[in-house]
Amino acid sequence: MMVGTLNIARVYDVRNGDHVAGARFLVDRLWPRGVSKDSLPLSGWPTELTPSEQLRKDFHGDVLSWSQFTAAYRSELDGRHADGELDGVLADLRDELRHRDILLLFAGKDTEHTHARVLRDWLEGHVGEG
Repeated sequence: MMVGTLNIARVYDVRNGDHVAGARFLVDRLWPRGVSKDSLPLSGWPTELTPSEQLRKDFHGDVLSWSQFTAAYRSELDGRHADGELDGVLADLRDELRHRDILLLFAGKDTEHTHARVLRDWLEGHVGEG
């Protein structure tokens, strides 16, 4: 039975102990600019859940629309899941959710069109498995 919920927030909004309740996972491939590691205590940094470098470049370079990016990112996650690459991180997230909330942290300015939102929605359909 899951007790916690999956939430998203900008890294810059939760530094130095804000939102301390729950586990925090950085879901960006790169470390956030201007943030010291000491100011951002994390439960994990699962880079295997982040969009591929090419997908990230295509989206930020306006090669892909938001809907195209969303579909491509979900497809990447589905492929990694089918290959077993996400088994460990999904098990870790399931364990955390049995006890507390999880906060998925990202650095981007656009809180509406962020991969973290796509990831949260995808995870909600997969952390109950297993």
